[in-house]
Amino acid sequence: MYENGMLQRGGIFSVYYPKLLKEMVALFNLFYNANDFDTFYKTALWARIYINEDQFVFALYNAVIRRPDTKYIQLPSPYELCPYNFFNSEVLEKAHHPKIFNQYASNTTYIINANYSNWYINRAYDTESKLNYFTEDIGLNAYYFWLRQDSPFWIKSSEYGLLDYRGEEYLYGHKQLLNRYNVERLSNDLPMLEDFAWNKPFAPGYYPTLTFSNGLPLPQRPYWSSFPFYKYKYIKDITDKESRITAAIDSGFVLNSDGTMSNIYTPEGLNILGNIIEGNADSCNEDYYGSIDALGRKIFGFNLEPMNSYQIFPSALEILTTSMRDPAFYRLYSRIIDYYHRYKMHQGPYAVDEIIYPNLKIKSFAVDKLTTYFNEFDTTISNGLLVEDDTEAETSLIKVRQYRLNHKPFNFHITINADKPMEAAIRIFLGPTYNFNRKLIELQEDLKYFYEIDNWIVDLNAGANKITRNSKDCFFLSPDQEPSELFYEKIQRSLNYSEPLSYNERLSGFPERLLLPKGKKEGMPFQIFLYVSPVTEKKIFSSRIWGDYKYDVKAYGFPLDRPASDMMFKGPNMMFKNVLIYHKDNLDMVTY
Repeated sequence: MYENGMLQRGGIFSVYYPKLLKEMVALFNLFYNANDFDTFYKTALWARIYINEDQFVFALYNAVIRRPDTKYIQLPSPYELCPYNFFNSEVLEKAHHPKIFNQYASNTTYIINANYSNWYINRAYDTESKLNYFTEDIGLNAYYFWLRQDSPFWIKSSEYGLLDYRGEEYLYGHKQLLNRYNVERLSNDLPMLEDFAWNKPFAPGYYPTLTFSNGLPLPQRPYWSSFPFYKYKYIKDITDKESRITAAIDSGFVLNSDGTMSNIYTPEGLNILGNIIEGNADSCNEDYYGSIDALGRKIFGFNLEPMNSYQIFPSALEILTTSMRDPAFYRLYSRIIDYYHRYKMHQGPYAVDEIIYPNLKIKSFAVDKLTTYFNEFDTTISNGLLVEDDTEAETSLIKVRQYRLNHKPFNFHITINADKPMEAAIRIFLGPTYNFNRKLIELQEDLKYFYEIDNWIVDLNAGANKITRNSKDCFFLSPDQEPSELFYEKIQRSLNYSEPLSYNERLSGFPERLLLPKGKKEGMPFQIFLYVSPVTEKKIFSSRIWGDYKYDVKAYGFPLDRPASDMMFKGPNMMFKNVLIYHKDNLDMVTY
């Protein structure tokens, strides 16, 4: 491929363009199948100089994640390597100022203060801009990048040892993000997401103010726009695919590529459904079901058709590190998660004896005061900028300072009575109490908006068990990754035997700062649902990105994953608790 011509350095790359993806996958396979580490390392050094930068980063990250001899390599955060995908062109322009005006000084740090997009481009009717602090959060967008690298759609599970339930994880992972987004909307007096139609104007616009690394701007989408004529062929295609997905859910059968039918109302059924919606390499019939995920991104992006295979013009939706900045991302996945809910409705409610366990009783459940605020965070972007030589690279440190949502640490205080010693799984969910109009949401409708904030296994003794769980211990959360310059200093000290080297073996997790929605200054009502059940079977989840975790074998989101019956949530082993989330502004936090 290299000898016959590949995407040039400085060219724009996206995994949603087949020829460019094929080239990146070839490079990944070259890395992944290198006979030993030395061969892998030298090949990577060659590719870093001669292969397109973004193709190199994608291939390298995926090879390091999957090779056994790179298990303990600490990969830098994507916002350090590719700051153009995380910060506006205004910020990147300022990043060149110290060099232009000779402001570099030895061993000093140059700080750039950054706002979010809405400070400059805002309209009175653009209510979506209220959420820019959330949708443009660099930790959240980096998390989504890692989420899609754990089981990339272009990798076949059987060849690389991926999860055998990747389709189910794809659906539930996006459901979690969607529910978290919806409660953030309520905190900003915005309604839950509305549906859309392919033949009607699309309400939310998007003006990204981002540029690619070569200086070209990302495409924009005006407010209340009809889909352009050059997207009609994709709209026809996605309409056909959506009808086939709906027919599969309602009939209970999918059509395999060999002409046979498979029942999807089985333990493996949701995984099959997720695979065909994503259109990944494990889809049972990719030609027939396509990829609603990829087609939706192509349509909503409003980007022009490429001139040729190497002159692409992808939208923010077709770049994984910028996808969540576009309001259309959440509308698309709201449509996809509707298929998830449709499937669960066909399954019907759980039987009472499947979720109620009289031998477990929650005696008390209390939560500390929940308080959110904004604080400053500095991001190193020097690695993503051009330098003239090693000396400049070692002496220049440029950081971007931005306010980001955070919350005070808090504890859950739980007392559980067990009639005998046992292992039990504890799950905690958070969801809304009222809708946008301050009307109480009925339980049957409300439960689909809850998102899971913790899930862990404990050993219970017979009698009363008092449990305290800190918010920082929630199973899928992760603090901000250590800046690369600090990690490098730790390595140097370790090599000099002044201190041992230690770091988090997990590469990522959901940002612990964003566990709670913003809430309101006067306190905003939410509900927390606590559920305890005995562990009958457990597995070890192992991932280079998310780490190792022990969990009991139940459906994702159990027991809130299916529709509710009247008696379903009145057992002794479950409890709803009303809480208030308070938001403190910066002035309040001085004296808090």
